[in-house]
Amino acid sequence: MSDEKSIKKQHGSTIAQRWLYVTFFPTLVTVLVACFAMFYVTRQNYYSLAEQAIDFRIRSTVSLLPSSSLSRKDRYNGIVGLVEDFSEKDQFEFMILDSEGNILVTSSGFDIIDDSTVAEFEQANSSEEKSYTYISNDKNREHVMAITRILSPDYGDAYAIRIVSSLERVDKQVKNNTQLFFLVGGLMLLIVTLTGLLFVRSIVTPIKRLGIVAGRIAQGDFNTRIGEHYAGEIGDLVESIDNMAAALQQSNRLKNDFISSISHEIRTPLTAIKGWGETLNNVGNDPQLFNQGLDIIINETDRLSVMVEDLLDFSRLEGNNSLKYFFEDFDLTCELREAVITFQQRANNLGIKVIYNEYDKPLFVHGDKNRIKQVLVNVLDNALKYSFEKKPVEVRLQSEDDKALISISDQGPGIPEDEIEKVTEKFYRASNSVYGTGIGLSISKEIMEAHHGSMQISSKLGHGTTVYLSLPLLRSI
Repeated sequence: MSDEKSIKKQHGSTIAQRWLYVTFFPTLVTVLVACFAMFYVTRQNYYSLAEQAIDFRIRSTVSLLPSSSLSRKDRYNGIVGLVEDFSEKDQFEFMILDSEGNILVTSSGFDIIDDSTVAEFEQANSSEEKSYTYISNDKNREHVMAITRILSPDYGDAYAIRIVSSLERVDKQVKNNTQLFFLVGGLMLLIVTLTGLLFVRSIVTPIKRLGIVAGRIAQGDFNTRIGEHYAGEIGDLVESIDNMAAALQQSNRLKNDFISSISHEIRTPLTAIKGWGETLNNVGNDPQLFNQGLDIIINETDRLSVMVEDLLDFSRLEGNNSLKYFFEDFDLTCELREAVITFQQRANNLGIKVIYNEYDKPLFVHGDKNRIKQVLVNVLDNALKYSFEKKPVEVRLQSEDDKALISISDQGPGIPEDEIEKVTEKFYRASNSVYGTGIGLSISKEIMEAHHGSMQISSKLGHGTTVYLSLPLLRSI
């Protein structure tokens, strides 16, 4: 139970961490950068509009200033009247500065020396545009924008105009817009978070289950299944793991059956060899019994050799999924004839006639003749093993479409239709099998495919079985 909790915690935290690093944090950074960028752009736009508004007032006022052609007193009175009659005193402070930057007259009515006004005047007077815009807090700590513009000499004592405007309303609007930006960004982040958590949960839950089931399968519990249905790729993965567990369960069952079968198969010839060995030790002067015992010992030894070879081949297949081959050109007609002759004596002892329809010409193929002979021996052995007594086994070799075709037929019990495809699987033994390891046909099929050939089985229950072997002739390779 602790292992399951550990698996759940591990899978959940790993996927959640990946989501945080891959999705959440990049989205958070993107939203914050976008909000601050919008704040900066919005503030710059509003300040630019405020600057344009002040600049418009300055240009409108310049045309109303009294000309230098008037007397000094009249010009001063005209300037004072212009400032006092300024219609937007509630929004702007309007100042006229002299050539030293001192305030001649102001719309606020407070004619005082202001160091910041003089500093702005000097900045404007030294600039090429003869204008200077200043944004800061005034002496009352109010955020303001001030523009100082130097006038032409035609206006006499009125050397410069300075208009100051509060940025309180502008800052408030910028603040409202900024809050809106961050609100929208927050909502976007919330949506991404919720959808991300739902997405992570939709993955984590099945992945946890997959991890638990995979752990059980790794421990040898092939009966376990996920048993839940999921959509999309997760569903395909779940189905694959359930199918894998079923295949492993079947393979494990077949392997156990194989171990049980091979133990029994090996025990039988060993028992016969031991029994006849003890008999021959005390046979005395009975040559017939002696020869009979030797024949049985030799036959049982041959059976053991075949079993050992099958096991060795199976071990090679399991180890690196490949048998070793030594390819050469050889006459298939000759090899098949030798294989048939090898089984003639055994067939005679069983009361079975082997009918061999030999091809009248050599048929050369390229391959490992010992491996091909192994296939022929295996198929012939099965044919004799499953043939009914007094029923013939027919072997035929022919050439067709640049291929050598071999058919080996018996008239035994046959194979059930639903088992024909399975008899070439590792460890599988048909329901009506008599003895054997259950891997001979599997190895034979592997050998034929390695030679670019094929092995097919045709069978009808109660009427026998035919094995068809096909190999490409040498000229077609």
